[in-house]
Amino acid sequence: MLYLFKFSFIIIRFGLRLVFVRKKAKQHAIAYLRKMEDKLNGKFDEATFKKVVKSHSVFLAIVNDAFTLLHGRTTNADEKERSINYFICSSIFDNFFDEKLLAVDQIESITFQPKRFTPSSFDEKAFLQAHLFLLDGMKDTKDYFVVLRKEFDAQSASMKQFDKAISNQEIQDITFEKGGNAVLMCRYYLDVQPTKEEEECWYQLGTMIQLSNDLFDIYKDLQHNNQTLAVRYTDAFAMEQLYLKQVNAMKNNIETLPYSGKCKRTFSISMAATYALGLMGIDQLKRLQGNETQLPSLRSLPREALIIDMEKPVNIWRWIKFVYHFGKLSHSSQQVS
Repeated sequence: MLYLFKFSFIIIRFGLRLVFVRKKAKQHAIAYLRKMEDKLNGKFDEATFKKVVKSHSVFLAIVNDAFTLLHGRTTNADEKERSINYFICSSIFDNFFDEKLLAVDQIESITFQPKRFTPSSFDEKAFLQAHLFLLDGMKDTKDYFVVLRKEFDAQSASMKQFDKAISNQEIQDITFEKGGNAVLMCRYYLDVQPTKEEEECWYQLGTMIQLSNDLFDIYKDLQHNNQTLAVRYTDAFAMEQLYLKQVNAMKNNIETLPYSGKCKRTFSISMAATYALGLMGIDQLKRLQGNETQLPSLRSLPREALIIDMEKPVNIWRWIKFVYHFGKLSHSSQQVS
């Protein structure tokens, strides 16, 4: 009952902050992108514009604030600006690969030798401006580029996921490195010095965000023949065990953080608010599988069976229940199942 009371207080406060912070962050991001368009005399395509605004506003309210609150404050103005620029970079970076806007060697050049690269398109100019802004004044540039290199290599390797011959282990390695390092990069944009366990939390959260995205994108990936673990796994319960392994690693790291129990409890619930989406996706697959030993052919199912509309009250309630269950910490680091 005590946890229920504390959880209720935290989740209500979390929800109110989410609405308020997201609204302000969206307004800030829209104004920021418009100003960049004017400066560079061009336009973001609509999908990229919306992706940057949505990603920044959600990530800022749920993830960045969760990590800075461990250090006694919310995200400051400089960190917010870096967050917008990160999502400009990451969104255009995805476009470079997914839409083949640049050859791989050109993407490598604009990423690792930005001052030598001569941009020709608006996307290239926007990427360069945001990338150089992030690098300017960064304290840990050497370590940052190590993580960025891993992310670049994972993005390059992800092109193999359109080859049906790729193994599940290769897909898992690419998925974890791509998602884990993409999120780990964000720790360099905050003016706090994280512990080793905090850095592990950043990486683990990234693996679960990538897995969650793949679970929510099953229908789309099937249409594009993109080989993801969510598409490949024939047993939803095996997929659940893979996901819970990451959840447990995250929870164990949170237990060892050198902060008060109150701080860790709030942080754990914030992390669960993010990775609970993946648990919802797996739960939907488990419902489709039922008592059978494997899932039905995903290609035989209608789109409605493979998507989750998070605007529906029933799904919001399911999300709250998952956050409640998995956000709880045990001082004995008991594994969840």
